[in-house]
Amino acid sequence: MSDAKTFKLHDLTMLTIHPVVSMVRKWWWSRAEAHYLICADVEQSRAREAQQNAAYYQKQAALARSQRIGNA
Repeated sequence: MSDAKTFKLHDLTMLTIHPVVSMVRKWWWSRAEAHYLICADVEQSRAREAQQNAAYYQKQAALARSQRIGNA
């Protein structure tokens, strides 16, 4: 009889833990998704900044070229 009660208590315990585990998994994957979306935004921002930097240096090179050609 004791074994039957222990088994039933174990089953009940597992039933109450399953929703909690499921909730934790959903929370974990939600946080992972948010993290990766933030990482993607940061990388896009870095790429935009790199393009702006490249455009700045290209403009500086063009100005230097025009000064060199103008003074030649």
